[in-house]
Amino acid sequence: MHLAPVTNPGAGRREWVFRALLVAIPVLVLSALEVAARIGWRDGALPAFTEVPGQGGRWLVANPVLAARWFPAERNPPSTSPEFFAARKPEKGFRVIVLGESAAQGFPYPRTGAFSRVVAEVLRDALPGDSVEVVNLAIAATNSYAMLDVVDEVIAQRPDAVLYYGGHNEYYGALGVGSTVRLAAAPALTRAFLLMQRSRALRLANRWIARWRAGGPVEGDAGAAASFMEAVAADRDLVLDGDRYRAGVAQYEGNLRRIVRRLRAAGVAVYVGSVVSNLRDQPPFVTDENAPAREAFAAARAAADAGDSAVARAGFARARDLDVIRFRAPAAFTEVARRVAEEEGATYVPVAERFAEASPGGVPGAELLLEHVHPNRDGQLLLARAFWESMRNAAPAGVTFDTSRLASWQEYDVRRALTSVDERIAAHRVAALTARWPFRAVDAQLDYRASYRPTDPVDSIAFMASAGAMPWEIAKISAARWHEAAGAIPAAVAEYRGLGIDQPALEAPWRLAGTLLARAGRLADADSLLATAMARQPTVAAGLLRARIAAQERDWPRAILRLREVLVLEPSHVEALYQLSLAQALAGDAEGARATAARLARIAPNFPPLAEWMRTLAGATPP
Repeated sequence: MHLAPVTNPGAGRREWVFRALLVAIPVLVLSALEVAARIGWRDGALPAFTEVPGQGGRWLVANPVLAARWFPAERNPPSTSPEFFAARKPEKGFRVIVLGESAAQGFPYPRTGAFSRVVAEVLRDALPGDSVEVVNLAIAATNSYAMLDVVDEVIAQRPDAVLYYGGHNEYYGALGVGSTVRLAAAPALTRAFLLMQRSRALRLANRWIARWRAGGPVEGDAGAAASFMEAVAADRDLVLDGDRYRAGVAQYEGNLRRIVRRLRAAGVAVYVGSVVSNLRDQPPFVTDENAPAREAFAAARAAADAGDSAVARAGFARARDLDVIRFRAPAAFTEVARRVAEEEGATYVPVAERFAEASPGGVPGAELLLEHVHPNRDGQLLLARAFWESMRNAAPAGVTFDTSRLASWQEYDVRRALTSVDERIAAHRVAALTARWPFRAVDAQLDYRASYRPTDPVDSIAFMASAGAMPWEIAKISAARWHEAAGAIPAAVAEYRGLGIDQPALEAPWRLAGTLLARAGRLADADSLLATAMARQPTVAAGLLRARIAAQERDWPRAILRLREVLVLEPSHVEALYQLSLAQALAGDAEGARATAARLARIAPNFPPLAEWMRTLAGATPP
């Protein structure tokens, strides 16, 4: 006799429920943590772009604290440049986004010194029927990991082109193989962690852990390169062709390839530049391990002094590559940029080659670079030219550039409106940078900012701005007011213009500049700047001044037009009504003058000149 096995259907169901709970409970806990993090840490989203406050959602700007993604322990991570662009891309818009590091951002100049500003001016001339936007998303102390992390958000803004200029921070920038701010030795693990940080809860946990390991929030300003270079360099002996060196090359190529591939898959034209270093005038950095690099540098200098440019070029490049302090990208990165561009459908931009062509003996030095990697004013202009020429030769699909409308490069330099304040800010930043490691030994470092004494009020303003003690916008206004008080009207106007060019939503800089020129008797120039102010935002003050300029030129029809524009803004403006009646009379319209005077009488019957003027109108039309 066989007994049937005893079965318990309820046990099977309980086992299924138990297994489901094993999966569901962690998911529910993680989901609850994520919801709590999103509610309790609203600032933790850290999107690449945010709405400009007070503009009704019309404008976006690069998130100023975006770099907190990669510097979780920093209280003041490197900042983006506040560059406005339309939240809704214009129908006939041509949008370019720049990815890169401090050199692409324009350091040590204020943002108006960046090459992207020149590219924008060139594109506006070459595409007269389009609304051109060039948005600089470069961030100091970052590298290809950061650019890969934001590439999908860049694509979401529907750029027509992306300009990529980066590579110098690949070793010591955030998450680099030689950086103090890194997650894992394997690039794949670092990229996976960056993806996981889309979770607000994980990002918050990472922030807590980073600050716990640092003993609290790091108070230093990550954007102050003078001290930050030392802070981010963990491995200071990255020898040529060593394991860490090769890991950096692989990191750069792997990330760059992914960036370009995603952008090209989205239909975005990509322009990848090689990076340039100061080879002739930047000796190998200070470290005992750099003896071979110093020997190569000395030999290169001797060859240059002897007139052997070919040997000198090779020697200077060799000295740069032997430098174990890798704040300058090695020659291998140029080959990577060229290879990735060719294989992934991007356009290679020969930046390093253009700098070599423009340098004595083919070796870039102090003529175009301020210290180790940052281009000076002329260098930024050359950088812009290299990218523009590559865009012109390989235009994005469906784009035709009108090169007949282009101005000279000298004109594009003028349009940047870099002023003496901007140049002094850059000079102070470079002086502070080169007074410290790795330009000097640690025991020989200087505190430039503690010892420097400004030479005049404008230098004092620039000095404070260079140290972050005064916002750049305030520095421009302060310098303009000082120049105005000193009677230096052209210098004051230049400061206002520079601020106005940078701030597309502001009319005040143009109005103030126009007011100064009007006082100086430069009426045509004043009216032009005031017209720009009115185009930005119509105001009574700018409109009245334009009317007075027209009256001074005895152009009564134009004065009447300007006064009517003022009255649209403020229909009961007493002064505008009185001036309009005068202008109408002088233009021969006695009836209109009387009607306007009567309107003024109803609004302000006690206006002092009105009674006499109405008696004049009642008797005869003034000549």
